[in-house]
Amino acid sequence: MNFSIKRMLVCTAKTILVTVFLGLATEAKAEDRFNLYSQGYKSPQKSAMTNKRYATAYRLRETPYFAVKTNILHDLTSSINLGVEARLEQKITLDLPVTYNPWMYNKDENSKFKFVLFQPELRLWTCEAFDGHYFGLHAHYAYFNVGRLPQPFSDVMYDYRYEGQLAGAGISYGYVWPVSARWGLEAEIGVGYARLWYDRYPCENCAKLLSNEKRNYFGITRAGISLIYYIF
Repeated sequence: MNFSIKRMLVCTAKTILVTVFLGLATEAKAEDRFNLYSQGYKSPQKSAMTNKRYATAYRLRETPYFAVKTNILHDLTSSINLGVEARLEQKITLDLPVTYNPWMYNKDENSKFKFVLFQPELRLWTCEAFDGHYFGLHAHYAYFNVGRLPQPFSDVMYDYRYEGQLAGAGISYGYVWPVSARWGLEAEIGVGYARLWYDRYPCENCAKLLSNEKRNYFGITRAGISLIYYIF
């Protein structure tokens, strides 16, 4: 099975480097806008922004309104992903991530894990937006075309190709660590339900349809370690 590890690593490195370069290029110009003393801003007492460990790097900036992010876990699978998150209220944000995987891993064996995933999430923060603990309510929709996948996937995923869709919803918990005025690191886990409907084929080119199937799934529906860049 010829899974291109090199392609995964290159894709991951490029995504992270582009995001980091974007932040470093603009962070210096943005510092004055996030300066505590020029803005007269006071952060909440329970906020991570008041933690002395982060005080210098974080610059005690005002609560951001808009951020872009990349999920490093998705990057490691060579999936292209980008998320945007906007603050609606002081403790409410809307997260809109999209993940896309167009790759054919091995054309001769028809090995692929192609999909596009939309997973919007409404978040309620315990302190203030983009800072510390939050709880989320998410929905998801995906189109997928997968087949000839080896372990740790099941033998069924190796013997057959599945093409179809899924939709559902779930709840999640996450935490954001401040890194600087422009950067943050996020970890999240979520569980929920998904309804799958798909066609099953033999895992070969130009194969005939075997069956139309449906399935209910309960379990982990969202997971991520994301690098965040705050636009403003």
